[in-house]
Amino acid sequence: MARIIFSSDAARGRYERCKAVTEAAGDHSLQGCLERLTGWQWPIVVGCDFDEMSFTFRESLPEELTEKGFRPISGGILYHGPRDEFGAGGTPTFSVTLDRTNGYAIHT
Repeated sequence: MARIIFSSDAARGRYERCKAVTEAAGDHSLQGCLERLTGWQWPIVVGCDFDEMSFTFRESLPEELTEKGFRPISGGILYHGPRDEFGAGGTPTFSVTLDRTNGYAIHT
């Protein structure tokens, strides 16, 4: 089971703020995304995305694997809803989902 590592105090602070705001509205999707990522093999490093409600992430592979040419999976934990046309590519996420999405989603 992978553990979550925040890349900085700013990333941890953003996570705590976003979690508090969204969970107060009844949305627990941020925690659900992090729980899904803990099912991966290697630690996950979570950082700040350019959108103030979203995050980046990447696997933290052991050095011996990167020396052999393996590359970590990376992506985003993005917050969708009316603010970005439910994942239709609108501002502020500029990301597209296959289905209308309201809440956090993992993008790789």
